[in-house]
Amino acid sequence: MRKKNITLIVLILIFITATYYMFFVKDSKEGGQKNDVVMENNFEEEKSKEKKETDSKVKAPIAIGNEVPNFTLKNLDGKEISLEDYRGKKVLINFWGTWCVFCDIEMPDIQKLDKENEDIVVLAVNVMEGKETVKKYITDGGYEFEVALDEKGIVARTYLVSGYPTSYFVDEEGILVQMVPGMMTYDQMNKVVEHMGNK
Repeated sequence: MRKKNITLIVLILIFITATYYMFFVKDSKEGGQKNDVVMENNFEEEKSKEKKETDSKVKAPIAIGNEVPNFTLKNLDGKEISLEDYRGKKVLINFWGTWCVFCDIEMPDIQKLDKENEDIVVLAVNVMEGKETVKKYITDGGYEFEVALDEKGIVARTYLVSGYPTSYFVDEEGILVQMVPGMMTYDQMNKVVEHMGNK
């Protein structure tokens, strides 16, 4: 009788253990696998999202063949001028400063280009200097091209200017054709303008 009771208890324990395994441990494992798959998918989605965001941040706003950003600044007469005002014309955007030795050397050639070449308009963007300082420099030099005042340096930063002078040659549709960091001669400028005409 006692042996029967022990056997019965053992069988009950085996049954309970088997039932517990079937309903709890197995489900838990399957759920865990499902959760692992979901977590892996979420991780891949996040990774893909991060890559897209990174790619969009890495893309430079200024690149040859791309449209350059428009900007609006005041000229020496206090009138607002925009790059879009020159749409339909080739434009040389020249970032410069009155204190810059190489800008000073380059200025007469920019004046010559502006005066002798009807195919291009010069827009000289002075960076972070006072209006009176710039006006005196332009008047004393006898320069006649359009000057715009980037008083806070925002346009220069947008255009990724890292040194002065820096020149951007933009075609009639606002597309960047050439970017030249550093001083240029008249002949160098003219070659770029001729290249723009032969596109």
